[in-house]
Amino acid sequence: MLKIFLCHSSGDKEDVRRLRTQLLSAGFQPWLDEEDILPGQDWDREIRRAIRASDLVLVCLSRASVTKTGYVQKEIRIVLDEADHQPEGTIYVIPARLENCEVPERLQRWHRVDLFREDGFGRLLRSLALVGGTDVGVRYDGVYATPATARGYTQFLRFYPDGSVLNATTSGSAEQIIKWFNRAHPDLGTGPYEIVGDRLTLATTASYGTIEREGTIHEEGAELHLHTLSRINGHQSDGVWRFVPVQLGVS
Repeated sequence: MLKIFLCHSSGDKEDVRRLRTQLLSAGFQPWLDEEDILPGQDWDREIRRAIRASDLVLVCLSRASVTKTGYVQKEIRIVLDEADHQPEGTIYVIPARLENCEVPERLQRWHRVDLFREDGFGRLLRSLALVGGTDVGVRYDGVYATPATARGYTQFLRFYPDGSVLNATTSGSAEQIIKWFNRAHPDLGTGPYEIVGDRLTLATTASYGTIEREGTIHEEGAELHLHTLSRINGHQSDGVWRFVPVQLGVS
């Protein structure tokens, strides 16, 4: 599970809290001072320790933060020092604009992500997939769905960065099912998945049996072309799952 340090100004706390929730729901481990520093701990020491322990740093930027003096500037200096020790070509620092603002000169060597754009979080997830070692990946900021059958049933898949996937066949849209389509639900099919190049294999097991799927990832993670084998009744089929972006819960 990728550890992500959220470098930010205190004035942007609300936006950064929302970003933390998005990252948690996608299966990552974001570090935020107000959540992860315990009462009585030396906050300066804990922040330095968290930066060193992180796989990646998001430097959250706004019009106010880029001109603000204070600890956030010191925090950025610590991040830059740590970046100098990373192997060449490593994705370690990502300037993340929370709104339309200037990127400080010392951060301009890294390509930014604009989180205020509609596709911003999805683009961020593509970088996180690279850091996690997956060149072609599935997406974690929504679900995958087949077209509904004549009876109104749709097959859904939800992937997590830790290598687990959920499966459900039900009526309703992605927006309607997402309230319960998570790992806290005891009756969903769940299991591991593996990606090698553009090949995807997965198997989900519920109380009624196991379903295996294998196939390929297309359109930069927007489509899955999968062959399905039911170990419950032996039925086989081929289908296309298309990505649907939805606001996910934390589980």
